[in-house]
Amino acid sequence: MKRDFTATLLSKELFNFDEIPEGKTVELPGVSFKLASEDEGFKIISKLRKETEAKNYRIFLDIYYSNDIDKSVDLSIISCNNDFDPLVYMHTNGINYGITNQKLIDELRILDKSLGLKILGAGEDWCEFEITKEPESWFVIIRKIFELCPDIAEKYDYSLEDFKTCLIKTRKLYLWFD
Repeated sequence: MKRDFTATLLSKELFNFDEIPEGKTVELPGVSFKLASEDEGFKIISKLRKETEAKNYRIFLDIYYSNDIDKSVDLSIISCNNDFDPLVYMHTNGINYGITNQKLIDELRILDKSLGLKILGAGEDWCEFEITKEPESWFVIIRKIFELCPDIAEKYDYSLEDFKTCLIKTRKLYLWFD
């Protein structure tokens, strides 16, 4: 998969993600396919997730908006053994809120203990996960999510109860950083 915001990666251990130049390309350790829709991608992920995870791969969507109307949907399968490595490769961050790639991943690992997060999608300023586990306290988790990604509460004016209902119904956690 190629994107216009990072440099070629040979090994994430050798690459300093804080020094990503603008206007470069990232080559992921895997393959990417163009899809017609997000729904098509979610169906494929659902069918292939267990098989790809068993072989130390992760499957996820990369959705890129060129403007408010046009978008490109790619399905990627990359070699890695956890659901947060795709965020490293995509350099997902909330830099507008002072959230580096590493801080985002650290916070998501904490949420993962309560929610059992499985990667669905990742881009430069967003990520989406399936929730596979019921937390002990939704309200504690939701407060952590609102702290991590204030756009959720602010943009959609979610109350704790409304967001709890949304998470339980969709079983998805979608974070974006405007």
